Amino acid sequence: MKILIDLTSLADNFSGIERFAMNISIGLINQSRNHDFILFFKNEINREFLKYKENQHIKFVVLKGKNKLIFNQVILPKALYKYKADRYFFPAFPDPILFFRHNVYTTIHDLGCWDSPDSMTNLSRKYFKISYRKSMKFSEKILTVSNFSKRRITKIGKISENKIHVIYNGINEKFQNNPDYSVLGKYNIPSNYILTLSTLEPRKNLSLLIKAYERMLNIETGIPELVLAGRKGWKMDDFLSGYGKNIIEHIHFTGFIDDEDLSAIYSIASLFVFPTKYEGFGIPPLESMACGTPVVSSDAASMTEVLGDAALFFESDNIESFLDKMKQALEMTDNERNQLIEEGYKQVQKFSWDRESKRLLSIIEK
Repeated sequence: MKILIDLTSLADNFSGIERFAMNISIGLINQSRNHDFILFFKNEINREFLKYKENQHIKFVVLKGKNKLIFNQVILPKALYKYKADRYFFPAFPDPILFFRHNVYTTIHDLGCWDSPDSMTNLSRKYFKISYRKSMKFSEKILTVSNFSKRRITKIGKISENKIHVIYNGINEKFQNNPDYSVLGKYNIPSNYILTLSTLEPRKNLSLLIKAYERMLNIETGIPELVLAGRKGWKMDDFLSGYGKNIIEHIHFTGFIDDEDLSAIYSIASLFVFPTKYEGFGIPPLESMACGTPVVSSDAASMTEVLGDAALFFESDNIESFLDKMKQALEMTDNERNQLIEEGYKQVQKFSWDRESKRLLSIIEK
């Protein structure tokens, strides 16, 4: 069987979606013994795939492009039509709107354009709705990353749940307790801090986090500093403009964190908080658990499915509930903290790239 995989998104912003595309594709290649692959990249081969350069069963195709819309909807489909494959797999974003072939397996991570419309521009929202509806109608199979997203796709797309398969994210083995304090200086992070990590955008609900943190500073003493890690997304350039110096001086922005530094930054944190309004999956809290750090998360969307009994949940968008759970986490005894950490380790074991890639291969081979 010849399997074509679109990995062109790896050249753009590297968020949870791109991480899924990279890891599930590597797992799929490693699990396959009798299949050939055509891997599409944008501008250059992603470094994680260079180890396959000498593999005679893998063909690399590198397409040049800058503008994302033109690339995804003009350059990419034009190139795709030049290659005949038994399966066309799109692990990050749906197949191009004007690409029509049999045996397309497309991934829809969430339906934020319907469920969280304020998190994107009007143009982006319309674009993704058109793209998703086309894929839901014409794809052979739809893959998604949680049962929550599967239910939403079934409802919005009005399609049979038998067409949709859940392939969870996995957690890389590199995420483990590694309190390397030398990393902190690279990002100007203090030694005692509460951490959140994500693309900094409205649906991550950072405004609720800042308000809750401000209230904690006003009523409690000895509160750790607040570290906001991740690149800034849409609408986030001036979101601290309404806050005074007394709180801003306790908040630290790191920008994008290099992969090799993530484990240390997770491990050293006193607490990881995830106040998101909407997630198809939500990888950072699991990565934090793998590094031995307690997690406080909203109960929005897929989060209870993904985190199980291993996090302290607060009612989504409820500042009183959020404050209560953060205070509870910071005031835990050593025994309570260790018990929650152990629950986190157990929860992480449920998510394996090896196991999920085997499931994906069995779906593709049917």
